[in-house]
Amino acid sequence: MKAEERKTKKCKYCQSDIDAKATVCPVCKHVLKQRHGCLISILAVIIVLGGFGLFFNMSNDLLQKNVSGVTDESQYITMEEYNQIQSGMTYDQVVEIIGGPGESTASSGSGNYQIDMYTWYGNGTAGSNASITFTNGMVSAKAQIGLE
Repeated sequence: MKAEERKTKKCKYCQSDIDAKATVCPVCKHVLKQRHGCLISILAVIIVLGGFGLFFNMSNDLLQKNVSGVTDESQYITMEEYNQIQSGMTYDQVVEIIGGPGESTASSGSGNYQIDMYTWYGNGTAGSNASITFTNGMVSAKAQIGLE
């Protein structure tokens, strides 16, 4: 092979003969794909596996209810406990049924009128909880999702 001969390749866009090392076609100006071997593939696999690991670790935390901040499982509300809560009960009566304090999630009032909402984390699937609304210190509404 003579020193003046160069390796060429075809541009995949315009089919012109161009230098084999070209990263941009001098004819049509398209950027040509560069080959990086398997390094990019290996890096992509590592990133994807790391993402899955993070996702499953977070899911495991949710399933174990670690994100709720509740350290005593007796403070989780069950469907049986939820069903015992009746309109007109006080916050202290509700805490006695559930076994622990709820998380204050909303509070509003004016004059002699006060509304407070508390949430207890559930014993069911991740995200299960019960919200109890107290109007002037008495249960006025309740809602739950996913309790067992």
